[in-house]
Amino acid sequence: MKKHRIVLIGHGVISKAYLKAFASIPEAEITAVVGRNAEKAAAFAAEHGIPVSGTDIAETSARSQATAAVICTPNASHYDGVMAASRSGLHCLCEKPLHISPDKQREMIASCKERGVLLAVSYMRRFIKHMCYLKELIDSGALGRIMSVDVTIKHFRPKTYYESWHGTKEIDGGGPFIQQGSHIIDLALWLNGGYQEILDAKMFQVYHRIETEDHGYAIVRYANGAVGMIEASTASLGMQKEIIEISGTQGTVTANYDEILTFHIPGMKPPTFDPAGSANEELFKQLASDFLRAIEQGRSPFIDGESAAAATEFINAIYKKAGEPVRTFGG
Repeated sequence: MKKHRIVLIGHGVISKAYLKAFASIPEAEITAVVGRNAEKAAAFAAEHGIPVSGTDIAETSARSQATAAVICTPNASHYDGVMAASRSGLHCLCEKPLHISPDKQREMIASCKERGVLLAVSYMRRFIKHMCYLKELIDSGALGRIMSVDVTIKHFRPKTYYESWHGTKEIDGGGPFIQQGSHIIDLALWLNGGYQEILDAKMFQVYHRIETEDHGYAIVRYANGAVGMIEASTASLGMQKEIIEISGTQGTVTANYDEILTFHIPGMKPPTFDPAGSANEELFKQLASDFLRAIEQGRSPFIDGESAAAATEFINAIYKKAGEPVRTFGG
């Protein structure tokens, strides 16, 4: 029997990434999968060689002798998964965002803490080597006083994408700010020590007829005093752009997930980074490995529940400041 026996809660598209990640770790195995539909869960289990399947988290976990759970259900369903898994004594790795509700997040964190199990969250882009380097630069003072931080998330999603739980307030929790944008927004908060206030925000529906925004802006003051704009969109045809731009009194750096794009700090040159280290598959492996090492070492995961909760709290503050999205087209 392997040291780490993992139950997969949810078996949608993202679950495949966790199957690959844990398959690369010899001392771990996925021993069970839980889904809402017994037949679909059983079919997924058979397809991927998972010995146990079911619809009840506690029962399926006990039957498979699970020690940990990976929660990869839709956003609002993360609560049920983490609460049930923690009550069963399982360490939890939850997909991002931890939840769409700040209050629900607090309950999830408290449940794990009360039962002595770990809670990790998959903001795995914090593992990107050049992002870690930017964090070191900022914390060391190499950029001087940070003056401005601008974040752009511009994508396109076809109308069929929103013919599901996406773009709903109840399940998705919002549009591109909390869905596509939460990774780089989490990075912005992590790099800058959190935030002080949302100075202004506006939400729009410029293309999609959905409950939430498909395009929006926020002006933010970060904890380190920097101010900046966040732009998030799923209505930008032909674009797939996520970038963070940071200017301090001693220099400017800009980066996306793949590389450092601009590096202007007089007297300094950035190190060379292997682009393969930024690939999603590699980041999921690092996330899975850190989660298991944290269990073994009795330490907090690199991205724990408390740290990850900040992104949802921040995005909810943006939504509160903005109010309802303004539709810019008729019908």
